[in-house]
Amino acid sequence: MKRISTVALLLFCCMAIYAQRTGFDYRFSGFVDPQLFMDSRQVVGAREGQLSFYPAPRLPDVNGNDLNAVPNLNMLAITTRLGLRIKAPDWGATKVSSYLEGDFTGSNEAGINMLRLRHAYISLQRERSEWLFGQYWHPLVVPDIMLGTRPLNMGIPFHPYSRYVQGRYLCRSSASRPFVQMEAVAAFQLDNASAGPYGKSTAYLRAAALPEGNLQLRYVWGERVSSFLGCMFNAEVLRPRNYFDDAAGLLHRTSTTFPSFTVSLFGRHDYKCWSLRYQGIYGDNLFEQGLLGGYLETRLPQDAGYAYTPFGCTSLWADFRRICGRWRPGIFLGYTQNNSFGIWFDAEAAVYGRGFDIDNVWRVQPQLAFCPNASVAFFTELEYTSAKYGEKLTDGKVFRYLPTDAVGNLRIILEAVFYF
Repeated sequence: MKRISTVALLLFCCMAIYAQRTGFDYRFSGFVDPQLFMDSRQVVGAREGQLSFYPAPRLPDVNGNDLNAVPNLNMLAITTRLGLRIKAPDWGATKVSSYLEGDFTGSNEAGINMLRLRHAYISLQRERSEWLFGQYWHPLVVPDIMLGTRPLNMGIPFHPYSRYVQGRYLCRSSASRPFVQMEAVAAFQLDNASAGPYGKSTAYLRAAALPEGNLQLRYVWGERVSSFLGCMFNAEVLRPRNYFDDAAGLLHRTSTTFPSFTVSLFGRHDYKCWSLRYQGIYGDNLFEQGLLGGYLETRLPQDAGYAYTPFGCTSLWADFRRICGRWRPGIFLGYTQNNSFGIWFDAEAAVYGRGFDIDNVWRVQPQLAFCPNASVAFFTELEYTSAKYGEKLTDGKVFRYLPTDAVGNLRIILEAVFYF
């Protein structure tokens, strides 16, 4: 892994040198980002606890003490980022460019501190249209309403956060405001893969032989008060198994697939130095996006294979903050509800995904940033997240979860960033 990371860094630098020698326009960008954070209890997350979804459930010992009620303190700089944008000579009326970006969070826990590819795409842009090919934000992640909270959380499990390899087409009704914008995306998984019977893998989407599809519309207006409203529809088809075995150990072919659908409304309104951004999401099987969701797999009688039932969430979030000046206060509010909580299911069903035993999660996250110049910024945040877990109720044939008391975690974040 260290050798791969070193080779990637050398390749990154060589591309910049090559771009300079061939007369292409290029620009390095990025930041150095040390963060100190402390949690009041253990959390469900990743990357040494820096990526936090919600507080861990109560885990009583023989005396009733909560074993997860233990504070956690850590400091990391793995979100340090490198970016390289290369602009080629225009192709007629088409502007041609490419962008590469990486950080050091790794693609999994074992690869932490190693260089990870975030973005790698080619852009072909005309006055009112654009083609994009490569690795970029999943279409449920709208870059124009990206949160002002500090990474790695980025608002999960309320705000989607994933990158897919994709082909994307964008067109506008006009080059000036107001205009209607349409985007169509065909996307494929890599780092953000689905959960399933063989673990986290892209194989379930690949076996369905269909890309994940997304269609987005937005209306943009205003000059002094810049605003837009948008909506989108997302569809995904998974094939969790290609075969299964019966009681005698004999293999049977299966081609069972199941779809998952998601709708989202979103918007942004800027006035002078203030910005309000928001999004609502309703959908199933949103595990890959960092939200609550997944599916249940139930074995059918008489060796008929498996049936699948997706579960998902309703997620709402809003982010309001100052975006210019030295002192920049802001606040993030998020709420998500498990749409399938409390429903009866087959007791033998296997559950794949995130948060099936959670009723709801909410978060309040105020922030204060001090930005003395364009190169340096200091941030402090308080992030309080509450998760209401459920207690499993079963009679051996069916089961469901009933809500119990909520569990809360307070995270304190101190951060200094140097931009270049």
